[in-house]
Amino acid sequence: MRKEERLKLIAGSDLPAGLKTYLLGVLAGNRPFSLGAALKKDPEGFLAGIRGLLREAGLALGRPAAEALRLGGFDGNNLAPDRLEAALAELLAVVFLRSEGFSGTGFIGRGAGKTADISASRGGLEYAFEVCSARTKAAGLTVDLLERKYDKKIGQAKASGRKRGLRRVGLVLIAGPLSFSGFEQDELLAGLARGLYERKKSPSATHICLLAGGRAAVAPPWEDRAGPRALTSFP
Repeated sequence: MRKEERLKLIAGSDLPAGLKTYLLGVLAGNRPFSLGAALKKDPEGFLAGIRGLLREAGLALGRPAAEALRLGGFDGNNLAPDRLEAALAELLAVVFLRSEGFSGTGFIGRGAGKTADISASRGGLEYAFEVCSARTKAAGLTVDLLERKYDKKIGQAKASGRKRGLRRVGLVLIAGPLSFSGFEQDELLAGLARGLYERKKSPSATHICLLAGGRAAVAPPWEDRAGPRALTSFP
């Protein structure tokens, strides 16, 4: 699809106005855009995937899709190359947690200090989660790489949890290009998550979640006090 056709497709879509402003701005201005390859490869599938993610995130947060995107930190006037990808990663984490039986999910407001990204509850237990991304595809993930991400981010979740009385924390690490195809449990990712958890000496009340290309894993398993998982479909 030519650039002019992609612009027309975006302009005529039912995506939130701020998101259309961003996509039209980066595309028309030939600006760097971290999701540009995905948009160029399959424009219709890309937009449908985002639409589905926004719908599911809105359900998880109890907010309209456009507001869910804003709460994830997105501003359509900020044309930074990775701004949209970062916001969508936050929403993907929210939807994943809902699929794992979490409820009461919300974004933790940013203050002067570092804080976790998300708070949520499962089976009456409260958690603080930090979300981070790795540009590496799933095949390139190693426990060493994951440990560097963990060491950099988990402290923010713990500090935020202490301030809010949340005794359990988690790291949601999203690898490779964003995928809006759901969350299939994966043994390779499970081995990596378990390897990192064990390397950190199996910290109590701490969970590691890995998402990559529509696959997912958690280590250690959640405490089994939740109800049935929410069904999540994309797009």
